[in-house]
Amino acid sequence: MGKEVGRFLFFTFSLSWLFWCGLAILTQCNLLKFGTTSSIIMLVLGGIAPAISEIWLKKRYSSAEEFRIFIRNLKNSRLPIAWYLFTIVLAFIACFLPTFWGGATIENPLYLALINFPIMIIGGGLEEIGWRGYLQPTLQKKWSPFTSTLIVGVIWAIWHLPLWFVVGSNQMSMNFLWFTLVALALSFLLTVIYLFTRSIFLCIIFHALINSFWEIYIPNTNVLSGVLTLLFALVIFTAFENYRKKYATTKSHYFLHG
Repeated sequence: MGKEVGRFLFFTFSLSWLFWCGLAILTQCNLLKFGTTSSIIMLVLGGIAPAISEIWLKKRYSSAEEFRIFIRNLKNSRLPIAWYLFTIVLAFIACFLPTFWGGATIENPLYLALINFPIMIIGGGLEEIGWRGYLQPTLQKKWSPFTSTLIVGVIWAIWHLPLWFVVGSNQMSMNFLWFTLVALALSFLLTVIYLFTRSIFLCIIFHALINSFWEIYIPNTNVLSGVLTLLFALVIFTAFENYRKKYATTKSHYFLHG
């Protein structure tokens, strides 16, 4: 497992940071302006690196049948409507809730999220092919969902780091500690979705929704807001994890004594 995880992280970070560090250098040296077509291409290519890396590694090191099942799961949208509603509501609450404690401000109409959503599938959602599609379930073979989520959340935050050096990027105005706390919070919420559905597709939807709602509820990136958002996510995670364990125990008892 360690070799596989190391291989995935090596290719993901190498590919992403090649584009993002290059973009940072070009913008810092005033050789490229952020927002131009070239800069957006570099930004997107770095962002989809987890997906590219995992699909390529899966193709190379898995059997044809394993690869076919993996791709089928990526495209599988056949899920109960209740889970789609849950995912939409959870993403909305995660972004809207900080407005109650001054952690976000409402700056755009809600319908803008619907317009941005397809764009955010590429501009964020596809990352989940690597993070929740591979890294989370692989780490859970050795560690608990809680520990695995912490590891993924920290790696996810660090992976974004070069964007703080890209002149003109949104990240330059963000507090990195806030971002790390929120990355952990979103990781716990994504773990809930993944553990109950095993759906990479739904994780992609959730990630894209978060990015879309953030265009409406603009975060004020202070550390306290990040802490409160993380606490909210931990409450949700703990409640669902306790239910999942209880259900598994009840189901086991039924098969043994039913």
